[in-house]
Amino acid sequence: MLNAPLPIALYKATAFVATATQLQAIDTGTGRTTATVTPERTPVETGDAWNDTNHAAAPLLVDAHGAATVIAPFVVKQTGTGTQATHTVVEVTGTSAETGKAIWHLTLGLPEWATETTPEVSAIGADSGIAVISASASRSGHAVAFGIDLNSPRQVWSMDRFQASAVADRTVAGSVLEDAVGIDRRPAGFDIATGKQLWKGPLGASASADPAGPQRLRVHGKDYDNGPYERLTDPRTGRTLQSLPSGLAGSTCTYDDQSMLICYGMSAVYGVEPSTGKVAWQLPDAQADRIAPKITTAWHGRVYGTTPNGAIALDARTGKDVPSPHVAPLLVNESAGIVLDDGLVAYPTSG
Repeated sequence: MLNAPLPIALYKATAFVATATQLQAIDTGTGRTTATVTPERTPVETGDAWNDTNHAAAPLLVDAHGAATVIAPFVVKQTGTGTQATHTVVEVTGTSAETGKAIWHLTLGLPEWATETTPEVSAIGADSGIAVISASASRSGHAVAFGIDLNSPRQVWSMDRFQASAVADRTVAGSVLEDAVGIDRRPAGFDIATGKQLWKGPLGASASADPAGPQRLRVHGKDYDNGPYERLTDPRTGRTLQSLPSGLAGSTCTYDDQSMLICYGMSAVYGVEPSTGKVAWQLPDAQADRIAPKITTAWHGRVYGTTPNGAIALDARTGKDVPSPHVAPLLVNESAGIVLDDGLVAYPTSG
């Protein structure tokens, strides 16, 4: 069954829903499936379209040749011929966001470790005409990342033992796995066009990088010498621009695609300015008798969530309550808000 985070990308009034076996284009106004894209090879996983979505990440909406394109990777079987063995590979599809028709298919070879486990694949992000695809097996501590040229399409680089997790300012960032089981890690950044290393951080038991706007990264983890850290960094240099409050440790952060980073955990919500790392507001606020909502998403200056009192909306810059749409969407754009309620429910938006 479907669970959050949803394996969905919104483009205008179309929801592109990814599963382990296909990509569906669904009209959010009618609920009608308008197109279905499948990989050319046989997917490793099979199952009902809705039951296998836990094994798929959200597709990636990119600009390629000036056209909106939806990128979705699949784990498939490359059947051997003659003495050539059958292999597990990644097949990446590029689909027109306007028509829902497949434009191209690209095969990416996997390292030897993929013969022992089925990796999870995702499209991490794109910049400067290059998209980053990640394949990982978290239980065995393996990961590999690929850079693909969206205009060819073709693979331009690959990097084994790198868990990619963010793209910002012509850089792909994540963690480099320093041992055979994936325990020792370093945060690191690489040039998205060439795969060349730009910087590497301290060795620790955990390390990760998340996008914090188009020109910022949130780098966090626990290094062996100095303990936990939460930093706002420059993607190109890895330089710390601001140490973030310790209260953000373990939280999830969502950029509102405008100007604010909304971070939320078990019991608190923070509005952070990515340009400075300054906390503009936070909830709960005992002095104002305000509680912290459970955040579902943020988009274009508005934050959505729920409290015991129902659905709420906040101003992303101030944290103040604004008129609520009476639902708490998990995804939203200028055409629709997607809510999970015994299935997908789409509500029209006014922008």
